Amino acid sequence: MTTTYDVIVLGLGGMGSAAAYTLAARGLRVLGLEQFTPAHDRGSSHGGTRIIREAYFEDPAYVPLVQRAYTLWRDLEQATGRQLLQITGGLMIGQPDSELVTGAIASAQAHQLEHTVLSADEARQRFPMFALEPQDVAVYEPRAGLVRPEECVTAQLEMAARHGAELHFEERVLGWTANDGGVTVETAQGRYSAGKLVITAGPWIGELVRELGPQLQVERVPVYWFEPRNTALFEPGRCPIYIWQRDDVGFFYGFPRIDQQVKVA
Repeated sequence: MTTTYDVIVLGLGGMGSAAAYTLAARGLRVLGLEQFTPAHDRGSSHGGTRIIREAYFEDPAYVPLVQRAYTLWRDLEQATGRQLLQITGGLMIGQPDSELVTGAIASAQAHQLEHTVLSADEARQRFPMFALEPQDVAVYEPRAGLVRPEECVTAQLEMAARHGAELHFEERVLGWTANDGGVTVETAQGRYSAGKLVITAGPWIGELVRELGPQLQVERVPVYWFEPRNTALFEPGRCPIYIWQRDDVGFFYGFPRIDQQVKVA
């Protein structure tokens, strides 16, 4: 027997849990399928912390999306009673002509975002935990901060269920087919149909959308936690999140001392 829904969401990580919640809140009958447990550590929506920032160096077009995200995270906090977003301020550090610095300034200027450009000396004086090179500059963004990915996923799943979404965990999708009436999804436990399909499968998307497989290069991102010598310097009230671009190593980023340790990736 095939059970029918308005929408099926494949994968319930950061993106999938948000999709399931939003669609269910709109009154649609939603089925969410996840091959692992809720808020698992097998994808990319884990690790304790993620950066949130407005002055996106990648492109100014992202800024309105991020500003909307700030509002939605606060709304989700109120709805669930969970702490999801923490403002710490943020530093973008690099050469004056680096992609990171020029892009962050361009986005800040295009959208009138509050920001300060600091010389290496000014940055070291204000943030002594960072050893900038003499030729470096830093763009400080006061509204940058961090979100808690596992808490965010859990909150979105909670709200999806509250709005009537049916969520299945530890149920691996074997495949799906499209037909005139929508789609049919087959798992080890059953078969489901829907008018629409949302695929948010992260690194497994190549298995579900075969055309994308050859175009994707899935990479593991190592993440490290340290106990700093001077813990007071790295507390959230003093230490901002940061992104650093260097010619010798490329981009790396980090966080203040959260849960007793400093995280760098």
